[in-house]
Amino acid sequence: MDRPGDWSKLLLLIDDDSPRVRQAVIGRLRDLGNDPLQAMDDEGVELNPHQRSFLAGLRHEIDEERLDKGWELWASVRPDLESLHSLVATLLADYGGREDPRRLLDQWARRYLDSHLVPDLETLVPFLFGEGAIEGDTEDYFAPRNSSIVQALARRRGLPITLCSVLQLVGRRVGVAVDGVAFPGHFLARSIWQGRTVWIDCFDGGRFIGKEELLEAVGAVPPAMRDRVVDAASTLEISARILRNVVGSLERAEDIPRLHRAKAWLSELDARLRGGSRSRAGGADASSESDSSADLED
Repeated sequence: MDRPGDWSKLLLLIDDDSPRVRQAVIGRLRDLGNDPLQAMDDEGVELNPHQRSFLAGLRHEIDEERLDKGWELWASVRPDLESLHSLVATLLADYGGREDPRRLLDQWARRYLDSHLVPDLETLVPFLFGEGAIEGDTEDYFAPRNSSIVQALARRRGLPITLCSVLQLVGRRVGVAVDGVAFPGHFLARSIWQGRTVWIDCFDGGRFIGKEELLEAVGAVPPAMRDRVVDAASTLEISARILRNVVGSLERAEDIPRLHRAKAWLSELDARLRGGSRSRAGGADASSESDSSADLED
């Protein structure tokens, strides 16, 4: 079907008396992808309120299936930051937008490489966070949309940890290595610049921070924790901190169905982090992933 009229005829069958007909219609609509409602809008199909509601409900069913399968897969393999952000973007799609985050990351990376023959941190940071680019949302900081990387990439607003993830994931595409740092109260990025380690506040226009300033800022942190809060965080630690922000924002929004799912995901990660901590205490491999600083929210 490639004409709006053909789709209009098909949509007349969503309430057909025959279950087989209804299932066939649903199967055809599912073939349109993850968002059959948007697909109809893109095709220029005129929808009545009932049809729009039906397609929105089908989209929700598809989202739920993707989240169930996606989390099961994510939790069964090595933690991956980009895949976690894709799941969170799907969970928060009604807040942050339904664009494909991987496609958006690719677009930002291509635009950067088109204008920078030699990728480096000094040019990548202002490209992403300079004037007119991506910035921190200071007007509605705790809104659920700010935990969606789609919101950051498409509408250029987000939380510190979301913006740092943008730098990490675009950096990965262009060959600039960046870590995330679970700094107390305000997530930072970390990389090497001119032969020394620097920290980057992506929420503050990509400001570079030296170690002296950073150590002064952690003065209130117990000495035993200071190295941990300025070192690179593991993917599992970053993922847990992202989900902590998601849970907090959904609690404020009183979005109970999404909140239950986010809490379940976070509970799994916290259990893995606690397990890693116990393993280290027992003399296990130091690569076990855990961090008390994961409890420090943005």
